[in-house]
Amino acid sequence: MSIIRLIILFSFVFFFFSCSQRSEIFMVAASMNNLMNDIQSESPQFKDIPISYGGSISIVRRIENNKRGVGAVLLSSEESFDILDKLGYLDNELSYTFASNSLVLIGKTNMKIQATKDIESIEKKIVIADPKIAPAGIYSLQSLGSLNQEFLDENVIFAGDVSSVVGSVKNNINFVGIVYKTDAISHNLKVLFEFPTNSHDKILYKLGVLNNNSEDGILKYVEFLKSSFVKQKLVDHGYLVE
Repeated sequence: MSIIRLIILFSFVFFFFSCSQRSEIFMVAASMNNLMNDIQSESPQFKDIPISYGGSISIVRRIENNKRGVGAVLLSSEESFDILDKLGYLDNELSYTFASNSLVLIGKTNMKIQATKDIESIEKKIVIADPKIAPAGIYSLQSLGSLNQEFLDENVIFAGDVSSVVGSVKNNINFVGIVYKTDAISHNLKVLFEFPTNSHDKILYKLGVLNNNSEDGILKYVEFLKSSFVKQKLVDHGYLVE
């Protein structure tokens, strides 16, 4: 057999082998970083499960462009999750609501805020996640919807995802920010106000395994995330569970 034929044969075998490998990458909303790190630190049997974090909208766009290499997702937006579902990418039998959350205003001020309209009196810039990449930004805009538009145009600043908002508020006393309640708890941040749950869409974390693109390790991990141990971790971090 000629060298050229051997190269072609080897390339075909390598390609076939690569394509047949099942993925085990778990893509998770950035706001759940601390929770997942906590879970994995006490679950050595799953320490090798690779987790990649990002804004839920960004995760969906990545999968829309190329779902290869992704085994499962945990998103902080039901709308983002539904996009993947409508594309037929998810196994409906393995999809479920993982937890829910609420939205709070954080910052370094002693001013008392009893209603959303009081935010206009803070005299600080309001940092929120970028609604183009993170659902937290969409929820934030919804919660601020009752405020004067001119005030919003002059005072709202877009950061990246929720982690960026946290960092901005930590490093600048002239900023307040809108984050998930769980982020305020995990970073020990002062909560100035908790937005009414009816001021924004429900903040649901949906978990799903991709069709024909899962690995046994991911399936076992997804099942483990339904355990009483994980539910207690959710509560400890401030999430709401059924």
